[in-house]
Amino acid sequence: MHLPRTPWCALGLVFLACGGSGDDASNDAADPSSDAATDGSSSVDTASPSDGAPSTDTGPLQDGAMPDVHHDPPPCVDAGTCPAGVWTSRSLPGLASPDTVQTVLVDPVRPSDYYAFAGSNGGPTIKVYRSTDFGDTWVDVNTTAGITGNPWGASIDSNPARDPGTIPTMWAPSGYGAVGAWKSTDGGVTWKRSAAADKAFGTYNPFGATLTDLYHIRILPDDPPNHVLATYHYYFKDIPDGGFGETWDGGTTWVVHPPPTGIGTSHYVIPISGTTWAVIAQDNGGANGIWRTTTAGRVGGTEAAKFRDGTISSAAWTKVDTLEHCHGSHENVILKDGTIFATGCTNGARSTDHGATWTHFTATGSWSPPHQFEQSDMSNLAVTERFIYTNFLSGSPQLRRAPIADPIGGEKWSFDYAATPPDMHEGGAPFGMASSFDASRGEWVIVAGTIGSGLWKYVEPK
Repeated sequence: MHLPRTPWCALGLVFLACGGSGDDASNDAADPSSDAATDGSSSVDTASPSDGAPSTDTGPLQDGAMPDVHHDPPPCVDAGTCPAGVWTSRSLPGLASPDTVQTVLVDPVRPSDYYAFAGSNGGPTIKVYRSTDFGDTWVDVNTTAGITGNPWGASIDSNPARDPGTIPTMWAPSGYGAVGAWKSTDGGVTWKRSAAADKAFGTYNPFGATLTDLYHIRILPDDPPNHVLATYHYYFKDIPDGGFGETWDGGTTWVVHPPPTGIGTSHYVIPISGTTWAVIAQDNGGANGIWRTTTAGRVGGTEAAKFRDGTISSAAWTKVDTLEHCHGSHENVILKDGTIFATGCTNGARSTDHGATWTHFTATGSWSPPHQFEQSDMSNLAVTERFIYTNFLSGSPQLRRAPIADPIGGEKWSFDYAATPPDMHEGGAPFGMASSFDASRGEWVIVAGTIGSGLWKYVEPK
């Protein structure tokens, strides 16, 4: 299936929300270390983890109230006159409470094409909005009623060499809804649940064999869209930590990686390469933090075989930092030179050695006035050639940016580059910001979802 060709350009310095450097592709190797499910994909399964599962949380909303997420965009959108340097809202047709914007993705080979996933805990069919004009106008393209709930942690084919005339593959979880691992090969129009993922995770699911409660499903950079790593929402059966699932054949077979003790729960993937992965745990006072493996979660084996000839083992993982994400929000971006930026809670961090060590944006998480981030939950980030942009989870987004070359230190983060609109509130959900370069205008574009106020767009002044 092909898309009509439109002008496009490479995304400059970065893989935006799609990972880092790749390895040579080899997706047909067998893994002797685990019995893999082999029954492919299935159609709709509407099971819910409500029976005995952790109670339905309302995400970051402080009082549990659902926001009014619909608002009319300003007249400048239709007129094509919205100024650079100003955050302006965009309309998502049909978006209404209790649904909120979750993940926002940009196609790495079609920078005009954005996808915004919207849903709610226990909610109806997930909405998958698509824009082909750099986030100005949107259409809900999803036709699969069975993918329900909250689409936190979706991902898109990260292959920068993909034919731009082809439609991207995407994966999405469906928390507090249908659950499971869902795959689309037609740009979000139709979705199939992976029965093989359910079979592989069955003995690890604490609330029923088919209640595969996933958190983040990330396409890895070595062989996209076939190589995928999935994280678990909360914990595995009978243990306090959550593990991972891996497929290298697009979901036909999966293997499960049991967690090392102390790795925590509700992880997001930092996809450094096909064999070097990092994961960041949910906030637990630094006890869990960021963990890393350089051997695809295995001991033994050979690099030539991507270590799949080794044995899956928790011993392959090492804790490398104390940074943890706030519940229900995170983002990481990997530049083409390998630099990684990741958000935590009241802080963020940078790694320049493939995730082995991290330098926090501030030493304590407290930010010097007037750059005060105290009590603000850092949620999303996006990058351009010059800046890192971020917003915040609780209350006002408190929009900030810092020079991409020098973001270390609270004084580096500017709060006065643009006014925070009074209608923009409740920050961003997991991977809720994305950016791309509009070559026809010579401008960088940032699209940001918010939990409390829909979708917003910013054009960086030249």
